[in-house]
Amino acid sequence: MMNVIPPSLKKGDTVGFIAPSSPLMLGRIESGIHYFESKGFKVKLGKHLENAERFLAGNDEDRANDIMSFFIDPDVKAIIATAGGHGSQRLLPLLDYDVIRANPKIITGFSDTTALQLGLFKKTGLVSYTGFTLRDTDPGKPDPLVDRTFISCLMGETYCVTEGTLVHSGIAEGCLIGGTLSLISTLMGTPYQPDFRGKILFFEQVGTEPSQVDGMLLQLSQADIFDEIAGVIIGQFEYCVSHDPDRDGTIDDVINEWSSRFRVPCLKDFPYGHGDRRCVLPIGKNVKLDVDAIRVTV
Repeated sequence: MMNVIPPSLKKGDTVGFIAPSSPLMLGRIESGIHYFESKGFKVKLGKHLENAERFLAGNDEDRANDIMSFFIDPDVKAIIATAGGHGSQRLLPLLDYDVIRANPKIITGFSDTTALQLGLFKKTGLVSYTGFTLRDTDPGKPDPLVDRTFISCLMGETYCVTEGTLVHSGIAEGCLIGGTLSLISTLMGTPYQPDFRGKILFFEQVGTEPSQVDGMLLQLSQADIFDEIAGVIIGQFEYCVSHDPDRDGTIDDVINEWSSRFRVPCLKDFPYGHGDRRCVLPIGKNVKLDVDAIRVTV
């Protein structure tokens, strides 16, 4: 399937807010509206945006309907996932991929929306952007790196990120695919598992025991994913601390062990993760990874 790059935004376009995962925190809609309007865009709210049901932003059908209504709406040029949390993978069987394929639009998200975005890519080839939620529009934010790379993605502009630590030298060019590691893991063996062959894999994780991160990487390894990829970008691992570090070791131990096994160009400590400072990256778009120059060009 061909990768589909959606049309870029221009000033005056309308973006639509959806909540495909967990409920929004108080004040986030207002801060998000202010941010997008300050950038010259208009905002339209999903019908069920403020719903809440347990750990979800409403029931599955309503959340899926909000997504589909914006793909159909000719006025909405980009779809903004307001928050991560839990539950976007539940929506994948409820989406109309023929409609989405016929109406490609920018969709952005982060964390839990990894599942939604990878599922969309598998079923339609749609390129999307990961690393931004309305948390980044809180007062005093976003971080300049978030802001620069996010707006570049929306406007279709080329950008470079020159940070990280060399693991394995080399240059890799290819389709970038990844997101939050736990969500990549939960898609394995489902109809929404992406094709990793020849791809540059990137991943990060948050709030997870090092032993659990090891298990996620082991799953990818035993599924032969690491034999198929062309390059690896390893992001940040916020709050991935063992309850017993003297016994279990650290997340750095886990990352160093696994990264030493890769035989393709590999960069670690890349600024993509759950901290306030990160870059926004495309899922499904071709990029260039130059490990020796410590550079990722999007």
